[in-house]
Amino acid sequence: MIKKAIGLTLTALLMVTSLAGCGNGKGATASRDGEPAAIKVGTNRALGTVVPYIARTRGIIAAKGLKVDIVDFQDGSTLMEAFASGQLDIAFTGVAPAAIWQGKGVPLKVVASANGGGHVLLTREDAGIKDISELKGKKIAEPRTGTVSDTLLRSRILQDEAKLDPEKDVQLLPGMAPADMPAALTVSKEVDAVLTWEPFASRAEREFKGIRVLYDAAAEWKKQKSGAAYYPVNVVVARQSFIDRHPDELKKFLAAYKETVDFINNRPDEANALIARELNLDKEIVASARQRIDYTWQLDIPTTLETLKWSQKLGYLQEIPSPGKLFDSSYLPRE
Repeated sequence: MIKKAIGLTLTALLMVTSLAGCGNGKGATASRDGEPAAIKVGTNRALGTVVPYIARTRGIIAAKGLKVDIVDFQDGSTLMEAFASGQLDIAFTGVAPAAIWQGKGVPLKVVASANGGGHVLLTREDAGIKDISELKGKKIAEPRTGTVSDTLLRSRILQDEAKLDPEKDVQLLPGMAPADMPAALTVSKEVDAVLTWEPFASRAEREFKGIRVLYDAAAEWKKQKSGAAYYPVNVVVARQSFIDRHPDELKKFLAAYKETVDFINNRPDEANALIARELNLDKEIVASARQRIDYTWQLDIPTTLETLKWSQKLGYLQEIPSPGKLFDSSYLPRE
């Protein structure tokens, strides 16, 4: 039923995409007197996708001579719907949705990485759950199906780690907003665990009594994998028409993006203050949340493809795309 619903939604939206392309075929960024109009960049005010806002606030985008309109979305689903219908040139989105949409015919390429890690499975002290294997028969709230969070929970955590069948051994409640999860877990107690992400996990630990971390996905990844990076979560995608028509603008945008990521990583105290302001959070929560995520512009293609296996195993993704089909790193700045 989940796969059928996703398929129907994508089919309907692809019809919109075809209609949107029946005009001048230039996508969101059209040329005026040889100069490109403002680049439409879709993102949302989340910890992993906050970089464009920081780039704007720091004046990094303007310094590159770019005209950029940052379009704010409440969630990743509406963002990708707008991208699929030709309203955006660039989007910050989960790698799983990017691959799924491309597999359904949306012309896009992953042109940079964005962030990794950040997911936390929370329970409460009186739930009596000491290990993820004890989730059998329990109710778990999660985000929308088909997201990186959903595939991480169902495939890696439940199937691979806990040896549980997500369809039979637990009761998953998809679609709960992360801001509502702590109360559902500790106040109404309608669920026994929640799969959330940063900064919601750090804020829940701070504001709600009885919260306990059952599974820190970033920490568990580091235990099992060598290297400094966490598992890829969000990426930067560009429409193929924008890549083809405005390669210089894409290079400038990615140069500004790299500069911003380097600022966030190299000057964490100053960056945390800006992130806190953009997300309306306490600086201390941002600092705590950043212990579980990383920011990167560099593409780790093999590891990113590895995470897509979670979507394939669940049937969301028919096949793992080839690197040349999904990725285009040629517009990234050199080291």
